[in-house]
Amino acid sequence: MTAIKQTAAAFLVGGLIAVVGQVFLNLYTMVLGPGSMFISAATLVSVGLVGAVLFVLHLYPKIEKFGGFGAIMPFSGLAAAVGGTIVGAKQEGASTGKAIKAGVMLVVYVVGIGTVLSAIIGVIAFIVK
Repeated sequence: MTAIKQTAAAFLVGGLIAVVGQVFLNLYTMVLGPGSMFISAATLVSVGLVGAVLFVLHLYPKIEKFGGFGAIMPFSGLAAAVGGTIVGAKQEGASTGKAIKAGVMLVVYVVGIGTVLSAIIGVIAFIVK
């Protein structure tokens, strides 16, 4: 696939995932009310569940293959990666507890690294300002 086709596919898949997230956001805003503090969390959980279910159904890897970074970057990509880590650990003979621990550790690493990098970038931006 050429670079232009890869970029277009990433934007298409990422945009479709964003549309799904927006649908959940609008749905939860209508159900919970616009001032509810649970709207964002419910939206993230829903998009994550969609990613995990698509992974279990062996569809998310196909979406990732087509959409590349557009499928990997959204929260659903993290959920699919966690699902893949747990399934992979189970296939390698790990107990359910160890497989879940592997999935949790992936989340801790991703969130931890993201937090540290965000803090560093924030400090640099504050100093440069």
